[in-house]
Amino acid sequence: MENQTTANKAILKKLIDEAFNSRNLDVLEEVLHPDFINHQEVFPLEAKKGPAVFRELYSVFFSIFSDVKADYTHVIAEDDYVMARDFISGTNDGEIMGKPATGKKVKFEVFHLYRVQDGKLIERFGLTDDVSLMKQLGFMPEE
Repeated sequence: MENQTTANKAILKKLIDEAFNSRNLDVLEEVLHPDFINHQEVFPLEAKKGPAVFRELYSVFFSIFSDVKADYTHVIAEDDYVMARDFISGTNDGEIMGKPATGKKVKFEVFHLYRVQDGKLIERFGLTDDVSLMKQLGFMPEE
């Protein structure tokens, strides 16, 4: 069981470190199952299944926050699940939600729970602190 736990953590860290932080989107086919489903739609995406989901999602993120980075503080695995808590930070230098770039630096928290099948991530459930992000961008009042 320990080998599976270690492997599941490694596959998620590879997704974050290489695909997201290093912007090597070719890694997506290595870490995401062809039947991958993301249950948290952050932006309306055309892709609904497989690595194309994150290829599109990450490309949108990179266009909104060109210096975006994820720093994970926890990666926890059990059985065929692996979870990360991370902080996404970057400068809003691209259009977001139809609004022009604000130039503001943001940092917000995200929790991701993935299910692993055949050594790849096949399913994701996510929770993002959207309220904090909207406040930092000036789209919501601070109070």
